[in-house]
Order: sequence, then C-alpha cells, then structure tokens
Amino acid sequence: MTTRSIILRDEHEKVIRDALKSGRYLSDSEVIAEALSEFQVREEVRRVKFAELKAKIRVGIDQLDRGETAEFNLEEFLAARNAEHLKG
Repeated sequence: MTTRSIILRDEHEKVIRDALKSGRYLSDSEVIAEALSEFQVREEVRRVKFAELKAKIRVGIDQLDRGETAEFNLEEFLAARNAEHLKG
C-alpha cells in the first residue's frame, strides 16, 4: 500500500465525513477506495463507448469512400424526432 497526501474540496471532505457517520465505512481510506473503484468502472465504460463511437465513425467513413450516401434533410429529421418525443 502507498500513503499519499491529497487536498480535498470542502464538499468532498463533507462526503467523506457523512460516509463515515453513516457507519458504512470505518476509515477515510475505505471511502476513497470505493470512490476510486467507481471511477475505474466509469472510465472503463467511457473507454468502451468511445471505442464503439470510433468504430461507427469508421463504418460511416468507409461507406462514404464507397459512395454509399443518402439524402438527409435536417428539418424533416428534427420534425420526426420532435413528433416521437411528443408521443412519449
């Protein structure tokens, strides 16, 4: 294990204090460890989503290179999207 000094914003310090008061955590380290675990999960999800987006962009670029295009009317698209949104 490594010991590290960090500077916390007041609101983050309050989150830690509240977590300790709840009795769910026994130490500041436990609160920070769980927060970092959640951060790792979120970063992995972000990495996967970014990779998926890059793959979709690549598909689109490949389609353009092959001349596979379609007409697109922004006004019609927005009207259809708004109609779907209003339907619920």
